[in-house]
Amino acid sequence: MVNLTINGTQVAVEKDATIYDAAKACGIKIPILCHDKKLHPFGGCRMCLVEVEQMKGRLIPACTTPVTEGMIVQTTTDEIVKARKLVLELLLLKHPIDCPVCDAAGDCDLQNLTFEYKVNTNRFVDEKFNHEIDYDNPLIERDMNRCIHCGKCARICDEIVSYGAYTFINRGIEAKMGTEFDGPLNCEFCGSCVSVCPVGALNSRPFKFKARWWALQKTKSVCSYCGTGCQLTLGTKDGKVLTTVYDENQGFHNGQLCTRGRFGYQFVNSAKRLTTPLVKKNGKLQEASWEEALEVVTSRLSAGKSDPASVAALATPRLTNEELFLFEKLFRGTIGTDNIDHSAGYAHAALTKGAKASFGVAASPSEIADIQKSNLLLVVKSDAYETHPVIGFEMNLGVKRKGIDLRIVSDKKGKLTRLPGAKTTVHTPGSEVALFNALCKSIIDQGLAAEGVAGLAELKAAVADATAEKAGVTAEEIAALAKDYAAAEKALIILPIGLGYPGHDAALANAAANLAILTGKIGKEGCGLLIMGEKNNSQGAADLGIYPKSTGLSASAIIEGCGNGNIKTLFVAGENPVVSYPNRQKVEKALENVEFMVVADLFLTETAQLADVVLPACSFAEKSGTFTSLGRRVQMVRKAVPAVGLAKSDFEILNTLSAAIGGARYNNQAEIFTEIASTVPAYQGLTQGKLGDEGVVLPVTVSAKLVPAVAKAVAPVAGKLALLTGSALYHSGTMSRFGEGPMYVCPTAYAELSMADAASLKIAEGDMVTVTSATGSVQVAAKVGKRVPQGTVFAPYHFGEGSVNSITDGAAVTYVTVAKK
Repeated sequence: MVNLTINGTQVAVEKDATIYDAAKACGIKIPILCHDKKLHPFGGCRMCLVEVEQMKGRLIPACTTPVTEGMIVQTTTDEIVKARKLVLELLLLKHPIDCPVCDAAGDCDLQNLTFEYKVNTNRFVDEKFNHEIDYDNPLIERDMNRCIHCGKCARICDEIVSYGAYTFINRGIEAKMGTEFDGPLNCEFCGSCVSVCPVGALNSRPFKFKARWWALQKTKSVCSYCGTGCQLTLGTKDGKVLTTVYDENQGFHNGQLCTRGRFGYQFVNSAKRLTTPLVKKNGKLQEASWEEALEVVTSRLSAGKSDPASVAALATPRLTNEELFLFEKLFRGTIGTDNIDHSAGYAHAALTKGAKASFGVAASPSEIADIQKSNLLLVVKSDAYETHPVIGFEMNLGVKRKGIDLRIVSDKKGKLTRLPGAKTTVHTPGSEVALFNALCKSIIDQGLAAEGVAGLAELKAAVADATAEKAGVTAEEIAALAKDYAAAEKALIILPIGLGYPGHDAALANAAANLAILTGKIGKEGCGLLIMGEKNNSQGAADLGIYPKSTGLSASAIIEGCGNGNIKTLFVAGENPVVSYPNRQKVEKALENVEFMVVADLFLTETAQLADVVLPACSFAEKSGTFTSLGRRVQMVRKAVPAVGLAKSDFEILNTLSAAIGGARYNNQAEIFTEIASTVPAYQGLTQGKLGDEGVVLPVTVSAKLVPAVAKAVAPVAGKLALLTGSALYHSGTMSRFGEGPMYVCPTAYAELSMADAASLKIAEGDMVTVTSATGSVQVAAKVGKRVPQGTVFAPYHFGEGSVNSITDGAAVTYVTVAKK
């Protein structure tokens, strides 16, 4: 520790602290404009000038000067105040001072400091900047006339997002923050630059002229898109969510959000929201009262109690833990059916079957904090950045700041593969299990297995015929990767799962777990396997048993049952199987055939349009409860706005139905959390009050076990391309289609081809193409690039128009032809 004195106050701080850090630690405020705790110190604005006695009273920047033993610092002498006023005068010299029409007014550091230091005149005169304002993209407005050259936008885009969209161009008085060739901003639109801009140079266009900052009510909650569990603050006014508010102290991610979290909130206020129940009459859905709609549903569910095998229920893992618990209790407990499931039955199998078999618990043995504590990250599929972008930020930081080695095994390249030192092993489509089996065999053959691993002989026999060739890579690549992984003191495997990744199943989780167990990289910080559930509460759905446990039907079997008449009543809470489950034609036909279907959702989705009763449900912003993110963190979701129209929360809907058919009734959702804490072992002893703002990471007891995984051979088909499905960076599931932000930058379905295949097929970027499989065909726009290897084509699964599930049937790889329309 280093001891120093600031304004007469003694303080002891870590030896790598700066004067700014030390002052902050003892509650002394030093003004800053270019500093952000997540970024490297910059020292550009000079507002943080302080006086150090040992430096002969010279004014130095506090944010870049390290502390030394015995240092005596003054932060507010007359000379310092005079210097800061001078800095502000110079910053305001060319600034337009257009606060009345600037969206940052009230949230502008320059405005606040000008007020605080009473700079009401300027001794200098010069022409104002007259830069052209960039309105060319729909999410971020760039007005460089207001820029103060703090460089935060460029630094956060480089250091954390690792995109590098900004840079300083020109010099001296002509210097400005520019983009590539000084053109319009063209990036991944995460908005990190907007969040740290201390003035109004970078603004959120969806929020422009919506409200003043001081008029916003702020509610802390958790993002409802992917499973990362990013905390966010919703800015609301007049009952509407108008923006997300940046808070650098919020969550493990220090307020960082991806484009979905920052700009995808508009679905809450969408004009497409369901506002009243609908009941099918004479073949058409017509508006009805809640009493009428619930009476129809209650009657049907009550009848189902006498034949529970004919009743099935599907739930989205976007519901809160409390709602999922009540869902399970209603259908499995009160009605008596085990036919309940979520995520098509396969997108949770890596947790509910894979992790359960390998670790004895349906959860990851690792948590998000392990990423930064590891020495080597082994990422399965480059898509991990697209599925969980803020986890991608964590990987960026680990690689660039801490020198963590990054290894990627993937069927295509991506953003992660471009990080410094990253090595990507590109394998043939659908061969992930074969690749991990080959790695395990190489570990054993090279004598790199940990001593005393139980079940080694059985695993050795199981992988005896594993070869690198089966994964389409060389033996040298496998041997080198195995050696690097085994040599790392700490190594973490990262595995994204989801509806777009049917091959990321229980077998792959077992195969990946085998590698970690085999090398002793389990049960230690920075080690293990982090399985990244797709939706915001995927882990909660696994914890609360939203899947068949005994003789019940899986989601795919439920769809089959609807088609063959065995399932007569289907309750769907938030899922949209028509677009997100494999084989759209089969799903539609089955749902059209089922005798009675009720859908509770925010929107009249493709699935809801086929229902007999549609119940308008609340979004995450209109209710309270808890989500459990990947890495097992339980966090509070807080109601920020009233329900839209007559919508009710899923808790209210399920609670009413439960009571009506003789099940439990709760006074509020908090009562259910109390019951969860008393009946679900991992949640034992928790209360919502204990969760606070940070949440609680659930404990996990791992009983590691080698579980041989069978690699299914995927034979290529001559003359056809291997279709890979997955996530686009801007979307999560099918709900993001109703967020304006994601749809501004990625509005339609597409098929991504390699340059070589595009050239041979005479297809150019933007051409409409027909993609045909044995299941069907679909027409989408072509995207051409270097990311996808020759012989493969990638398509995201989020879209209703041109939906890729029209040509897939649940296989890890689908062989297709592609032709220009």
